[in-house]
Amino acid sequence: MEVTITRATRWPLMYALAAIPMIILAVDMMITHRFVPPPDTYEVAAVKTLEDGSTVDTTVLALTNDGKAQRRRELAWGAGLLAAGIAAAAWGLKDLLAPRRVLTMDGNRLTLRVERMSRSARQFAWEEVAEVRSGVIEDEGGSTPVLSLRFVDPQRVPDEPWGAVAEPPWLHLYSAEWDREAHEVAPMIETHLTRFRGPTDGS
Repeated sequence: MEVTITRATRWPLMYALAAIPMIILAVDMMITHRFVPPPDTYEVAAVKTLEDGSTVDTTVLALTNDGKAQRRRELAWGAGLLAAGIAAAAWGLKDLLAPRRVLTMDGNRLTLRVERMSRSARQFAWEEVAEVRSGVIEDEGGSTPVLSLRFVDPQRVPDEPWGAVAEPPWLHLYSAEWDREAHEVAPMIETHLTRFRGPTDGS
């Protein structure tokens, strides 16, 4: 039976929700100015032509020099926020509709998505995996839960893995964003390893 671990849906949902205020703010900065103050302006005399051909004196608003600079900044920031918001919404919705697989296991192999610049996956026969543990790893952000795998051949550990830390023969997979916690996944992997572990395997 195949078991698949994916990214938890709460994370792409957060990306999608975060995109909403970004897009609203971008539109407001560039067009509506309901929340962001409009650029500085001053009144300029003008003549308005009516439908019957007659004209009336009126005034229009023109940007001051400071207002022109403010408008350029608003357009630049607004365009950046709009692009970021659309990207975050697209990323979040994509992962909500098709959650990213991070780990798959069946009776023959363990498949990990650990390629940094690719959505391709690395496959490992169960005989290649010597040990599995769940725990935490310390980094600049504090303690992070991980699923740790020890490989029989240290060269099978990816050099620069995505979502993981390589310490050959160990590979520590960050599990905080998974739909199942590492301590739930480890026993599933251990069940498969028990079938293939040789009598000389050790820690």
